[in-house]
Amino acid sequence: MTPPPQTRMTPRLLHSRWPATLWTALIFVLLVVPDSGLPKRGMLHLPNLDKVAHIILFGGFVVLWHLASTSRLPSARKRLLLLFAISSAYGIAMEFVQLGFTNRAFEGLDIVADIAGAAAATLGIAFGQKRSPYGHRGRNQN
Repeated sequence: MTPPPQTRMTPRLLHSRWPATLWTALIFVLLVVPDSGLPKRGMLHLPNLDKVAHIILFGGFVVLWHLASTSRLPSARKRLLLLFAISSAYGIAMEFVQLGFTNRAFEGLDIVADIAGAAAATLGIAFGQKRSPYGHRGRNQN
């Protein structure tokens, strides 16, 4: 399938699957890096900064996969709900990966932040799309 045509707002590269795939891999890498590999001081040690990072990571997941999607689902709403569900499930799964395979702690609030980021991006896309004042009908139809 070919990606959607380039729009004025987003370059063609963002409509390919590469940015979304790389973002998904980046999430995995960042969430399995051992705690010892992270700085203990400085700006990266601000309270709840990790929650903000989770919101950005999983919100970005929804946005990039939305741009890359060439889904055959009949509506954009269904595609967005599917992306929200996948992003949320990925966030939950990554917490269990951290629990079982890394020295990092399982945090329920990270899951909340993952879902919040996915929800914010989903709502932003849903309400940010241009709506025709004529609904789903063509402009010249009654």
